[in-house]
Amino acid sequence: MKKYFMFTVVVLLIIGCNSKESGTEQELLKSLESEDKADSIVVTEPEPIVEKTTEQSPEQTEKIAEKEIIEDEANLWSSYRFAKEAVKEAEANNDYTKQAQHLLEAAGFANTLHRYDIEAWQYNNAGYALINDFKEKTEYMSVMDALNKLELKSEIMEYRKETRSFMSIEKDLLTEAGKHLERAKEIDDKLEASSRTTIIANNILFVNDVLSFLDVGETE
Repeated sequence: MKKYFMFTVVVLLIIGCNSKESGTEQELLKSLESEDKADSIVVTEPEPIVEKTTEQSPEQTEKIAEKEIIEDEANLWSSYRFAKEAVKEAEANNDYTKQAQHLLEAAGFANTLHRYDIEAWQYNNAGYALINDFKEKTEYMSVMDALNKLELKSEIMEYRKETRSFMSIEKDLLTEAGKHLERAKEIDDKLEASSRTTIIANNILFVNDVLSFLDVGETE
């Protein structure tokens, strides 16, 4: 009986130890599994933020281009009118140099606007402003009136000589005027003939005649 009791106690102790070891082993396995899970977590970097661009249809692109062209054209016309206002101000002050300068600016705007008829007028007017500058500085009209009243050939020759002498001082004005007028003619030749064509031709004729008159004195 005692032997059986002791055997039973030993068996229970063994079972108890095995169950404790088993519990410890299970806890260890759980711990290892949790560590494995922790190690298996993948840390992902945040995705870069890409700016989204709205694609435009061909129709939208065309409308935007048309709007920009209209705005550019409006700005060009505004600049042209501003240049013309400056011309009027220069005229009021009898400043022929500034007149020519602003007229050439207006010609540039007209060219960009593809208004070549207006461009031709601006070059003609720039040349004409310099012609008027020459006439005023040399008292051209008064000199010509006095010359036409002379009758004796000797008096006419002497007066012409004196006229060439002081008019030649302002010769560069006519030379520059001629350049602008030739540019006006070059543009006008590509357009339909009009009153502008005649006016440009008359101004060129005046410049050439006076320059020829002044050049004679240089060869005498």
